[in-house]
Amino acid sequence: MKNKNEIRRAIRVQRAGLTLEWIDTQSKAALKRLRELDALKNASQLACYLAKPFEIQTQAFIESLLTEGKRVCVPRHIDNQTGYAWSWVRPAGAWRDGPWRIPEPAHYDAADHQDIELAIVPAVAVDPSGQRLGHGGGNFDRLLAGLSCARIALVFDFQVLDEVPVESHDVPVNFIVTETRTLNVPS
Repeated sequence: MKNKNEIRRAIRVQRAGLTLEWIDTQSKAALKRLRELDALKNASQLACYLAKPFEIQTQAFIESLLTEGKRVCVPRHIDNQTGYAWSWVRPAGAWRDGPWRIPEPAHYDAADHQDIELAIVPAVAVDPSGQRLGHGGGNFDRLLAGLSCARIALVFDFQVLDEVPVESHDVPVNFIVTETRTLNVPS
């Protein structure tokens, strides 16, 4: 099995060949599948990520959830501290660029992890047992560590591997949703 950095490099090479049109089309297909999950239908307060250019795009999805009356929180860098916390998104709220040029709410509105009923997370790679490989900073694992709700990895098909290396701090997911399939990870 490849180590984490080898997997990250291999996925980066694959992502480099993606077109904006392909990402848009596949994102829409994956988000349609995500909407079919009872876990999403039943959640009124959920956590989601704001996508980097090569990830499944979530901005319009988050806006549609807010329009439906759901509360959505996203990671926000905490000024004068290291790390991230969940912050509620305000409908029509102002945004700013975070440290990695990922949009985040301009105003920090702390979300209590106990209020979050579902978390939708990005991944560099996942495997059918629910192991998730992130970008390497540990930011999402720290955010997910405090959650007791179901976690969904939203990824493209090529990011689902046979096996992903795992360490003690890695937080697994309960579902994997791609543009062509939904995997319910066995408990």
